[in-house]
Amino acid sequence: MPSVRFNNADVMVIGVLKGLVKEEDKVAKAFHDFQPDAIAISASKEELAALRAKEVHADYELSTLEDVYKIYMEHFGEVRLPTPAYLKAIELAEAASIPLIPIDMNDEEFTDLYCKRIRGVDMVKESFYTRSIKRRKYRIGSAEEFALDWDRKVNRSKGFRQLERDREEHMALTLRNMSSKYKHILAFVEFERAAGVVRSLQSEPRR
Repeated sequence: MPSVRFNNADVMVIGVLKGLVKEEDKVAKAFHDFQPDAIAISASKEELAALRAKEVHADYELSTLEDVYKIYMEHFGEVRLPTPAYLKAIELAEAASIPLIPIDMNDEEFTDLYCKRIRGVDMVKESFYTRSIKRRKYRIGSAEEFALDWDRKVNRSKGFRQLERDREEHMALTLRNMSSKYKHILAFVEFERAAGVVRSLQSEPRR
């Protein structure tokens, strides 16, 4: 994915697949090739704190959705949670003594927006989908194809689709703000949101 330039800064957005261990290699290669002065990941500040707390990783419990996602993603390699790509990014940032910045909404912001976007009908649809998820079929031609198909089906209701677009715009805005301080920013964004973040970066920000 080409870098996006603004404010005399280059921002490279790399889509990473949640859970897939071999994505660590993608992270390491991007870091070596791009030589960033700051790294960003599509996590909230609360999620980043949990990722840094290695002693609690073994206690991570999968939700019903995460459990089924893991089963399908294992067609393409070893899967672990928390997402290995993010853990690798933290490791590289610490070794290079450069900032690692969470660019997703914090918990309070997300909760407020969730309450605004998600209606009762969206919650009912999500509940029905979760209950029937093991009977669903997904495209598994590649890990990327599966991730996008999963995302389309899980976020098929209007409210959840809008919530994900809001996240993309928030992450793009945070990257824009980072560009006033850093000139080579490497952003690791969940694969399903990466293209949307780039589109938001390339368009005029909302006022």
